[in-house]
Amino acid sequence: MRVARLRLFANLRELAGTGSVDIDADTVGDLLSQAGTSYGPSFVAALDTAKVWVNGEPATPESAVNAGDEVAVIPPVSGGAAALMDNPNISIFGVLGSAVLLSVTNAYLSVAWFAASLVLVLSLWAVDIVRETNTGGMAMQLPPVLVGIMAGTAFVVASPGDDRGFAAFGLVLVISLIVSLVWSVAVEEARHLSAVASTTVITTMASLAAASMMAARLVGGATVTGVFLIQVIVAGIATMIAFRVAILDPSIVGSLGAIIAGVVAAMLWGLPVVEFVLVGVAVALALLAGKGFGGLCRTGEPYVLDRPPGVLGDLDGAVLAAGLLLPVFYLVTAA
Repeated sequence: MRVARLRLFANLRELAGTGSVDIDADTVGDLLSQAGTSYGPSFVAALDTAKVWVNGEPATPESAVNAGDEVAVIPPVSGGAAALMDNPNISIFGVLGSAVLLSVTNAYLSVAWFAASLVLVLSLWAVDIVRETNTGGMAMQLPPVLVGIMAGTAFVVASPGDDRGFAAFGLVLVISLIVSLVWSVAVEEARHLSAVASTTVITTMASLAAASMMAARLVGGATVTGVFLIQVIVAGIATMIAFRVAILDPSIVGSLGAIIAGVVAAMLWGLPVVEFVLVGVAVALALLAGKGFGGLCRTGEPYVLDRPPGVLGDLDGAVLAAGLLLPVFYLVTAA
């Protein structure tokens, strides 16, 4: 027997009355044919425009199905939503809005408000990337990511002052890994390798971003996080302008904007310029790497010269850069 798990999304789930079913089939086409016979003509019609993945990889009706495989079937995004996802300015405004919110709470409000806004921004990003990743059939799990974000923020805030460095940072890393693995054991649909890997990586990335930003705010003060947020804002504006002008690559323009912004902010606030040049370069590289990695999660392909899909796709780079802020700051200032 070659019993595979068929996972259904959106209107296909509604038409079938279930989100998953086990079917004995040799190929994807045979599996979908059996599902169509069970769920009726409306379901068959919806299958005509749906995309199919086997274990997170694009598949065709001729693709073989083995025992234990997971076949995900996702209908296309509706026209209005697709237009939203395809508009680069939507994601860029999401980045700018998030950075402005964090900048205001960082500069003018208490640490508690900054922590709350950080959890909000990272949670919205988590919802966005999990949704886009699951469209590719990976079955990434949202709850561990949200738990990691809250744990990364709360643990650093609650830690004694001497522990708000690498000790707290390392413990948050361990906690995020444990949460992801425990969830993969407890929840059946999270046990597939692609689900475990994607959930663990994104949970780690989000929790370290939360811990790093909070530790940098508490250890380095509002100035360090302020410089970082200014870099993200300038990078977002530069990217948006580059998209409109269409002369230079937006990713390169955004990275240069982040470096220049870090240098100017350091000069204005009387900070060591050389140190913040190095921080700016690290942030710029992280923005590029995060964008490529986020695109890989969202679509299965790295996005470097274009923007990844999703309402908050351009936050991918900022989240990775945020996770590296504290280690880079320590390394640069200790050198």
